[in-house]
Amino acid sequence: MKVKRIAAFVVFIFSVQLSFSQVSPELQEKWNKESSEPENPLLRYQPSRLPDRVIITPLESDNHSLAITWRSDTTVREGSVEIIEGDAYRFPKDNRERVKSTHQVVTYKDYPMHYHTATIKDLKPNKTYKYRVGKSPFWSPWYTYTHQTVSDTLSILYFGDVQNGIFGHSSRIFSDAVKKFHAAHLALYVGDLINHADNDYEWSEWHTATQAINSSIPVIATPGNHEYMKNLKGSKVQLSAYWMSTFPYPYTWDAGQFYLDYGFVRLIVMNSNDKIYEQGKWLEQVLSETEKEWVIILSHHPVFSGAKDRVNKGLQENWLPVIKQHQNKIGLVLQGHDHTYARGGLDDRGGTKENPTHPVFTVAVVGDKYYELEEQEWMDASFNQVSSYQHIQVTKDRISYQAFSETNTLIDEFVITK
Repeated sequence: MKVKRIAAFVVFIFSVQLSFSQVSPELQEKWNKESSEPENPLLRYQPSRLPDRVIITPLESDNHSLAITWRSDTTVREGSVEIIEGDAYRFPKDNRERVKSTHQVVTYKDYPMHYHTATIKDLKPNKTYKYRVGKSPFWSPWYTYTHQTVSDTLSILYFGDVQNGIFGHSSRIFSDAVKKFHAAHLALYVGDLINHADNDYEWSEWHTATQAINSSIPVIATPGNHEYMKNLKGSKVQLSAYWMSTFPYPYTWDAGQFYLDYGFVRLIVMNSNDKIYEQGKWLEQVLSETEKEWVIILSHHPVFSGAKDRVNKGLQENWLPVIKQHQNKIGLVLQGHDHTYARGGLDDRGGTKENPTHPVFTVAVVGDKYYELEEQEWMDASFNQVSSYQHIQVTKDRISYQAFSETNTLIDEFVITK
């Protein structure tokens, strides 16, 4: 087979342990319990030579370069992506291009695994590609990806926390979303994808539930508090190695804030778990410099909470003043954490429930764990104990937002105009 190489990369090995080398027996026991497998697992979760956990993530604005990541066992030390332009039934071998991958070693209890990543560049605008990952003869199925450019409309799928009911409850919600809006440019996850940071089985559930989305739509995610391992007092001490191996974004620091531009939209991704003050200063900078028509902010913890007895003072003291200062630029602040559905705005907002002024703050949940909703002044719409997914369409002069329940029923919608 004649192989064209888009890019070549030196394979490196970076071993990531999911526990510290020196921890107390009590803390290690806690981590072992949290990472335990279910008594009756529904899925195969241990790695093999066959690739799994395939996901596309953007590395640059407008998806100019993409990372394709997957997992295997450690017998597979090399891997690549085979990719071919076109949506034809047959794939002539001479037309396939191959991109080599790097890999990281992630160790879970008594077995290690390899997370492979290949960087794809120079894709043609609005062209459809077929690709597969692995190493012969152990290839994944062929997946389809359309490299869309943003001309007049940016289409986004937005998902709140999963955390619980990852496979059994949430799979149909993700399936409904991608069937209805398969042409979305981006899929956004606001953290708490799983319940326990280092539980390999839970990560298998999430990847299986979201596979149709993650293998065909570029994914942008921000970590929640459940992506962090915690000490005996419940304080966050270490970000999951699964996160860093799955999501190779252009971070400012480890899983820190970053932004990507898509046409006339700046998408700002914040990490609400750490360095809140520093991120507030950075947010002021990137908002001041942008001339994009719209800004959308992504954060796990909400600036305005939807659940009872929850207040995130750090965000209200350090981020909210910046958001207010630049509210003419910001269309949406997309959030999770509170396991409710709610959306609303600032105290001085105008408009109506159906046509609010911006920015609009949202909170959503996908999984089946809910907190008690508390009606508050900032809210224009709210639902208690409802799982949902959201579809957002952005043009230069308007944002259209729709929320669908777990039965695929439209439960909320609004339009923001410039």
